[in-house]
Amino acid sequence: MNFFDSFFDSFIVISSIAVLNIIVFVIFKKYLYGKENAGMKFLTINIAKDLLWIVISLLIIEKNKANFLLIIVCFIVASVTIYTPIIKHINKS
Repeated sequence: MNFFDSFFDSFIVISSIAVLNIIVFVIFKKYLYGKENAGMKFLTINIAKDLLWIVISLLIIEKNKANFLLIIVCFIVASVTIYTPIIKHINKS
């Protein structure tokens, strides 16, 4: 696998988690925010999204230590970036 294939696979993994996080955040803001048990419903949707993303990512990228580290780092960064605004919104209500 050459550099461009590896870069493209990494780009797809990173882009997909960003797009999925945006979709989950919009769903939260539009349909869950201010409703009863919004936090628990968000967690359910977010866990399902994370599982889907991990399966897709593992199917796309080559299985090696560097790519596994990429998935771990992306997961941590994506989790922090979505949980921070959601927690702030829930605490306001």
